[in-house]
Amino acid sequence: MDKEAIRQKIWDYMEKNNLVTFPRPCYGRIPNFVGAKAAGEKIQKLKEFQQAKAVFSAPDSSLIEVRHQTLLAGKSLLVALPHKVGYRELFGKELADKGITISGFSRYGKEPKTPVDLFVQGSVAVDLKGNRLGKGKGYGDKEYWELKNQGLLNFWCKVVTVVHDCQIVDDFSSIMEALDVKVDYILTPTQIIAISH
Repeated sequence: MDKEAIRQKIWDYMEKNNLVTFPRPCYGRIPNFVGAKAAGEKIQKLKEFQQAKAVFSAPDSSLIEVRHQTLLAGKSLLVALPHKVGYRELFGKELADKGITISGFSRYGKEPKTPVDLFVQGSVAVDLKGNRLGKGKGYGDKEYWELKNQGLLNFWCKVVTVVHDCQIVDDFSSIMEALDVKVDYILTPTQIIAISH
């Protein structure tokens, strides 16, 4: 199965089984799924999150709780603005509600200065080897490498994805490319999976 076939299979399954929430339909998107809040809350249990000074989050709706927990914990939150127009950094517990949406990024965010210790992104599919598929635009991988090149990604930075359990699929290592970024942790509504590379 190629990348697009895997994506299509996940989107179809999630739509047919009502596992997605707003925005719908989920085709062409990182799905915002039922249980995303419960999955996002699990980030607090990661030692790397507890020790982190700064956390990166993609702008996906499924990551709202991760952004909320990051600001609530008094950490810097680095976010990507949609459609690759730049990055913003937010800090302050008072922003834990109003600074976690796309409009909040623009309104309260500043130029990023703090290198991140944890890089969090949504996925369409992920496997237990740490391979992930985004929506097919390459944004997640580009964001990772851009931040690394700008000195905004600490060398010990771990990669986390937040997905529904149904988005974990069989090993698709054979179709991955050299610059595809692997994940170290998978958070779902029911579990935390640590990947050993």
